[in-house]
Amino acid sequence: MWLKVIKFIAGILAIPLMAAVTRAFYGNIVGVVELAGILKYFMWGVGAYIVLHLLFFKPMFIYVLGHEAVHAVTSWVMGGKINSFKVSDKGGSVSTTKTNAVVELSPYFIPIYAIILMAVYFVVAYSYKINGAVFIFLIGFTLTLHLVMTIEVMKIRQPDLMKSGYLFSIVIVYVLNIIIIAMLFSLLFPSFSSKKFFADSYVFSRDIYAVIIRQMFF
Repeated sequence: MWLKVIKFIAGILAIPLMAAVTRAFYGNIVGVVELAGILKYFMWGVGAYIVLHLLFFKPMFIYVLGHEAVHAVTSWVMGGKINSFKVSDKGGSVSTTKTNAVVELSPYFIPIYAIILMAVYFVVAYSYKINGAVFIFLIGFTLTLHLVMTIEVMKIRQPDLMKSGYLFSIVIVYVLNIIIIAMLFSLLFPSFSSKKFFADSYVFSRDIYAVIIRQMFF
């Protein structure tokens, strides 16, 4: 009971972080010079997934597979053992010997398919020339898949989210999604500095909390 109350309060206190990381991300992404010639391919990937999702079908099985795989890998990394792994287009489940808030929430902020795509690209590109436009298109597609499907499943209040507190989970998932995507972009685009992103996030957070404190107590 008390843990849920603490997480609820923590969720409220962390809401300004959502605004801070969003502003920091936007401020840094608009300055990425590499996007000048390839932004259209990224946006085509975003648009392609949205069209697929809205007009044709929602790739639930693919999303659930990645979702449960992240649960399993995160638990394993933390010393847990995988007892069972089930996936279908109706849903999935993983039984492990180790679970906590990180294990429960990790699939919601780790864009697994975009990460796999980047890993494969960098390994293959080391030896072979790859069409960069296709890669950027697929990055846009896979990131949008992750974000849109995450929103879809979060709307139905998944048990993973309820265990950690719904408000707390939403805030943490949002902030960590921005952070993870920022880190991925720092690998893709040399002019996107993760160091500057974190510095800006800190400054914006500090300023927002300072304004709130002044309004409340002074």
